[in-house]
Amino acid sequence: MFVELFKPGKIGNLAVKNRIFLTPMGNGSMQNPDGGFSERVKDYFESIAKGGAGMIITGSTLMTRVTDSDGRKSLSTVFYDKTYVNGAGEMCDALHRWGCKACIQLTPGDGRLWTIMGERPTSASDDLPTVIGPNIPSRGATIEEIKQIIDDYRNVSFLVKVAGFDAIQIRAYGGYFTDQFMSAAWNKRNDEYGGNLEGRLKILMEMIQAVKEGAGEDFPLIVKMSPVHYFEGGRTIEEGIEICKRLEAAGVDAIHLEKGSYENWWEVIPPAHIPLANQVELSEVVKKEINIPIMAHGKLGIVPALAEEALKEGKTDFVGLGRSLLADPEWPNKVKEGRLHDIKPCIGCQMGCLNRIFHDKYVSCAVNPRTGNERERTLIPADQKKKVMVIGGGPGGMEAALVASHRGHEVTLYEKNSELGGALLTAGTVPFKKQLEMLRRYYIIQLAKAGIKVKCGRKVDQHLIKKHKPEVIFVATGSKPHFPPDMKGTSLSHVYTVEQILLEQTEATFPGAKMAILGGGEVGCEMALYMAEKYPHLKITIVEALEELCSDSFINIKWYLERRIKELGIEVKLKSKAVAINEKEVVLNNGSFTADSVIMALGFNANREILDTLKIEETEFETEVFAIGDCIRPRKVIDAVWEAYDLARSI
Repeated sequence: MFVELFKPGKIGNLAVKNRIFLTPMGNGSMQNPDGGFSERVKDYFESIAKGGAGMIITGSTLMTRVTDSDGRKSLSTVFYDKTYVNGAGEMCDALHRWGCKACIQLTPGDGRLWTIMGERPTSASDDLPTVIGPNIPSRGATIEEIKQIIDDYRNVSFLVKVAGFDAIQIRAYGGYFTDQFMSAAWNKRNDEYGGNLEGRLKILMEMIQAVKEGAGEDFPLIVKMSPVHYFEGGRTIEEGIEICKRLEAAGVDAIHLEKGSYENWWEVIPPAHIPLANQVELSEVVKKEINIPIMAHGKLGIVPALAEEALKEGKTDFVGLGRSLLADPEWPNKVKEGRLHDIKPCIGCQMGCLNRIFHDKYVSCAVNPRTGNERERTLIPADQKKKVMVIGGGPGGMEAALVASHRGHEVTLYEKNSELGGALLTAGTVPFKKQLEMLRRYYIIQLAKAGIKVKCGRKVDQHLIKKHKPEVIFVATGSKPHFPPDMKGTSLSHVYTVEQILLEQTEATFPGAKMAILGGGEVGCEMALYMAEKYPHLKITIVEALEELCSDSFINIKWYLERRIKELGIEVKLKSKAVAINEKEVVLNNGSFTADSVIMALGFNANREILDTLKIEETEFETEVFAIGDCIRPRKVIDAVWEAYDLARSI
């Protein structure tokens, strides 16, 4: 079934065992104190190599002090000089043990994207605004600094080869430092490094030459670039193709494509809301114009058949997987063996990967707590087999049941509803959240394979606990919708919860054309998108008490939702609080407006009924009781899964 994915490939003179590579992603804080490759980084990459990837491209690795004098103002790993060779070499050895090639992505920095220490970021030009954080205008790199960057590329490329890397990738995409030189949108220079396309590409061409001088003319070299930016004034596909042709002429061995920039970051790193395989159409266009290998990615791992199809149809030569390999490093091996149902899917939440990196934590995954912490979070058999009861069949409960069973405990899972899933069952019904439904199905299949007893439609009470006498109880009863006690009208027939709409628990007729959604967090905004796309005739208004929408979302998802809300013409009332709902009206603290139907999206309350009872009677039951996820307080999938994993490891 999967033939193309596992055919050997070549990049220059480098033979790669299959067509699957790990895309370069930030590692967060897992580097050594000096910024170099650490044991944790080695474990992280080796896990993916062991899982069957043909090549791993490291996250961005800073190779010059010009833009970052101490290496800690950057989110990148660093490789400045020979003191970094040993750590990098040990990592390369670890990958090679599994037949996996090691490619290092070298970068001179991020440029005008952000400032971490309050200094003016070094970029292509003066006075470019920063994208994230305080708006501190950039300063343009001097000619002397550019020459130093080129010298550093030459020197570090030599050391990279000594360390044992098999290839080098130059980071020249997405609006980062080098791309800021390449694009007229950011390059306002009037010297030899600005002006027409040849001038704007001069720094990249000098980097290419420096790599060849340092590592050798035939050392495999990849350039990652953005053939189109998708914003007004940004690069067009015509210019992108011309750049690719010039890269081929300059002796580059492969081009890794990525569309977009930080002006539309959701295209670069697509959340769940973006369609699958969102970049292969672009790679197909470019591939027709050049002869060297094209490397493409973009949500190709969620449905493995899409990756196979992209190769079979000639849209790309290599398939890059990023977050899919964080969720399940064994993806290649499982696909090769036909074990598709055993692949744990990425859910596109960006909370375990990007959000953690932006909070200076090591990269990981919401659904795979071992990622980035492979050594410490290894599962080992329990010293003593115990009888375990799990109450609640949401993501936390199912994860706890699986981990406990894997360690040898006797596990029974109880779910009061007729189906497993909890919050996954509700959210997974939304078309752009289908990855959550995939996770739910994964858990159900794995529970069955593990032989775990599952009792659906069974509510747990004291009598059941006394009858079965479990030694450990995990309470994962989730949460329930919040209704402000002082808000009038919440019980009216035209007022619905998110769950009622998505699970069709009520016959929602939506009288009239005006709908109010109370609550502008991530859930409320996603409901607004869902309703607007499903019922185009509705005029929707979001009411949010805070000064902004999606304050509980990672910034990339927030940007996307805000943009779509604007595109769909959804009205937004910020700094507004609903105080009452009437038959045809929502009354706010600062006015009122007409609404024929209302959806409540004002958050959730922890469902603590069973937990509080058990805590009181814990001594009587002679049972250890642990709480997981939203029954502690409503949060995200990552919190439920990680708590479940760690608690089930501990018993």
